[in-house]
Amino acid sequence: MGAQDPKQMHEAFAKYFNSKDADGMLTLYEDDAVVVAAPGQPAAGKAAIKEALVTFLSMNATIEFLAEAEPVITGDLALTHAKWRLSPESGDSMEGSTAEVLRKQSDGTWLYVVDNPWGSAVLDG
Repeated sequence: MGAQDPKQMHEAFAKYFNSKDADGMLTLYEDDAVVVAAPGQPAAGKAAIKEALVTFLSMNATIEFLAEAEPVITGDLALTHAKWRLSPESGDSMEGSTAEVLRKQSDGTWLYVVDNPWGSAVLDG
């Protein structure tokens, strides 16, 4: 399930990712959330998001968040950013920056509404 504070979302994501737990990762998203699976390729809804997450997990990599910006919060919405490194067991590491929108749920937890792990790189294509 989501985090009690937007600052905890990257830690929760990394925990599930590094455990290869796609179902756990999916609990971090609203039902109609969108993940930018690749620049210009949004995956909308939990079925499409799970497919995108499983693709990332198939890289057999670990993720670490190198730096995080202070969340920008207004009402029940938050904007988060972080720098990440994905390190496959074989091959070169990848790095990028995120841009995510989270929404506070009625139970007080936060879930992703929009998850863009490519940050401004979507402008490079």
